[in-house]
Amino acid sequence: MSTARLRECPFDNSHELQVEHYDGDYHVRCRKCGAHRPTADTWAEAERLWNTRDGSDKH
Repeated sequence: MSTARLRECPFDNSHELQVEHYDGDYHVRCRKCGAHRPTADTWAEAERLWNTRDGSDKH
């Protein structure tokens, strides 16, 4: 699946992002700085969680 719908990383403005699937959960991770969002049950939910973060939370 494409990551084109993902907003840039709020910490380094990178577009080097990937959705990872591990042990039944999904999360988005910035390949440049390593920031990631808490896990989600679906790919779409992982994208939504990533796109709504504002950078005020921790990596």
